[in-house]
Amino acid sequence: MENKCGYNIKQLVIILTALLSLMGCGKTEENFKRTVIVYMSADNDLSDNALRNIEQMKSSFPVNEENNLIVFVNLPDEIPYILKIEADKEIKIKEYTEFNSLEVANMNKVLTEIIGKYPADKYGLVLWSHASSWLPVGFNARSFGEEKGLQMDILDMNKALPIKFDYILFDACLMGAVEVAYELKDKTDYIIASSTETIYTGFPYEMIISELMTETPDLCKIAGKYMDYYQQLSGIYQSATISVIHTTELSKLAGITRKLIEENLFNLDLLNRSAVQQLDNYENQYIFDFSDFIYNAFPNASKEQFDNQLQKAVLYKANTNEFMKEYVIKTYCGLSTYIPLKSNNELNNYYRKLKWCNDSGYQSFL
Repeated sequence: MENKCGYNIKQLVIILTALLSLMGCGKTEENFKRTVIVYMSADNDLSDNALRNIEQMKSSFPVNEENNLIVFVNLPDEIPYILKIEADKEIKIKEYTEFNSLEVANMNKVLTEIIGKYPADKYGLVLWSHASSWLPVGFNARSFGEEKGLQMDILDMNKALPIKFDYILFDACLMGAVEVAYELKDKTDYIIASSTETIYTGFPYEMIISELMTETPDLCKIAGKYMDYYQQLSGIYQSATISVIHTTELSKLAGITRKLIEENLFNLDLLNRSAVQQLDNYENQYIFDFSDFIYNAFPNASKEQFDNQLQKAVLYKANTNEFMKEYVIKTYCGLSTYIPLKSNNELNNYYRKLKWCNDSGYQSFL
């Protein structure tokens, strides 16, 4: 239920709670049309890139912009702090005592406080760090973030996000997975993400900040700028995938996938995994192109419904011809997926916890 200001009741409760917690932190700003929050978990080997990206944001921030760009950043050997970005300058608005930004309570607290201090009709979120798709913490991978040995898995991220954002942009590796998007579908309307790794330079903020800041940003244009940036590079740096995912279309996609699985015979043991488009560099290969997997698994089944719904769910997709000279990208649908390895019980037990596994029928593969 929404009131005349455009907030739903849950958002109002969160904002009021944050306002109370900020009473000692200064005056609350007026209501804006948009607040963009960049959450940088950078207490790791990406810290120099975080600082460079902040400089890009400042140098390309639109003159006389009335909306908010707020950056939380945690760097090595510094206490976490929050910046308000303006044209060619940054204003430090809060410092914290030392904490790990990948703990659920801390991420939730920071986001809630920013939302309370900079209320807006719409909120965009950039999640910036290392990442490894839906893969769980401890699985020889980083999951989301890396700070002093702690990571955050996708189940915890879902708990940490205090409101529904109208978009989430992942400046992090491998987050363009159907499992990730489906887990977060109730926390955002749109996701911008890469299904492969991202080069250390990440998103070209000097090319996208003005669009991110608008009341109604063109997310496909933002994704296109990302691809334009990497296409003009050379050698191994010309390596990228990107997609814009409309999360409200994912439930129907899960239902169609379940129907395909239930109505067609399929023996996972007979699947030639090497024939499916790979999208990671892990030794055992966990991340593959979603559509290519479906086409290899069910070559004789009608996939018209699947294709039509996939096009509704993926509004934009693009890729370079290869990735880091490691593999050629022959096909890319805009979403990656896991092809279960029956021998990996530990990983499969975690996968069963994901909403996608249960709603799409993937549990029959395990």
